[in-house]
Amino acid sequence: MPAYGVLPAMSFEVPTNAAVGFAGRETRTIGADELCRIRALHIAFLAHAPGGRRASLKFTNLSGLDLSGWCLAEADLSGALLQHTNLSHADLRDANLFGADLTRADLTEACLQSADLRGATLRDAVLTRSDMSRIDLREGMLMASEGGQLHQTHGDGGTAMQGAVVAGAKMQRARLSNIFLKQADLRDSDLRGSIMVRANLSKADLTGCNLHGADLSGANLTGAILAGAILTGATLAGAKLVGANLLGALLEGVDFSRANMTDVLLPRRLDRNLEELLRQHAAWIASNGEGGQRADLSGVDLAGLDLSGLDFSAAVLKGAVLRKTTLAKASLAMADLSLADARQANLSGADLRGARLERATLNGAVMAEVRAGPMPIRLHPDWPTNLTMARLASACLTNAELMQATLIRADLTEADLSGADLTGASLCEAVLLRADLRRARMDGADLTGCTGLAPSPDSVAA
Repeated sequence: MPAYGVLPAMSFEVPTNAAVGFAGRETRTIGADELCRIRALHIAFLAHAPGGRRASLKFTNLSGLDLSGWCLAEADLSGALLQHTNLSHADLRDANLFGADLTRADLTEACLQSADLRGATLRDAVLTRSDMSRIDLREGMLMASEGGQLHQTHGDGGTAMQGAVVAGAKMQRARLSNIFLKQADLRDSDLRGSIMVRANLSKADLTGCNLHGADLSGANLTGAILAGAILTGATLAGAKLVGANLLGALLEGVDFSRANMTDVLLPRRLDRNLEELLRQHAAWIASNGEGGQRADLSGVDLAGLDLSGLDFSAAVLKGAVLRKTTLAKASLAMADLSLADARQANLSGADLRGARLERATLNGAVMAEVRAGPMPIRLHPDWPTNLTMARLASACLTNAELMQATLIRADLTEADLSGADLTGASLCEAVLLRADLRRARMDGADLTGCTGLAPSPDSVAA
């Protein structure tokens, strides 16, 4: 069997009580009582209890059923019809779903670790925040034997995930070669070390994805959105990135010499005099937008520059490169810094009140005494600073003002938050592994689902 590519066909004998299902596929139907019995025996099988039996639901029509939360780990669901089936929070670890039809199925937060989905159909399926680690989604073809004749039961001939919603999924080391993911939503998914050779990802949304070390050789990424994605160490030999968006992406160690980079959106050089641009911006602020011109530095490479003390209030720096840039005591209130690459930037004492920093990369940044509390503006007296899903690993945030800041799913691994004021901040599902929270104020902070939060005798809480 080849490691990747088209796999040999698998065949199963269609049961005698077969009925014609969706897409002309012959399937069997079972009653609710029998399904519950199969489930009970399967649970006993997993528990190694006497009389237990592995669930065999191959070529079974389970479409439209509510199987949410069911434990079907190691079950045989090959060739099954699961269209519109509710499998949210289901346990499908090591399950055999070869050639299964999961069109529009709900797999929200389902566990699919090491499951076999070769040749499966997942068109418009919802896999939001599912665990698909080590999943096998390579190409495959399912054949059925009927009257001594083999016929194809799978209309696609390969694994299809067009239009699927896979946002926030765990897909480390997944096997995705030749998969069809056109227009799929993969935002913020973890695809580290995944094999995606010749995958069709055209017009897919990969914003904020972690593709570190992924193999994208020969992949079609035409029109794909890779803004803020981590591509360090990824292989892109022969890949097609025509019209792809790479603003804010981390690209160290990536060789683009053998990739088609036509019309790729990459960081650009500043094509205007910065002093004049800021003068026009100041006039725009002073006139409430009636005169001058708002500073738009989207995707501009400002790496390593000394911009300390300058006024970028309400400026647009989306996807800008600010790596090792000095912005100490600069005014960035209400500025848009989303998707910016500000690794190791110096933002000490900067004014970030009300700024947008969603998915910004600030690993190793110096942000001591930064002002990132709420910004009082008309109609919104407490406009918060938005650091949703920001990467702040090893950042220095000592004595930072982060009152009411939005830090949902932010990565604060090993960040120094000693003395910081996090009063009323939202830290839902934030990562705080080995973060220094000594003397930090956290009264009223929402810590729901935080990872790595250890009680500190020096932290102040309500």
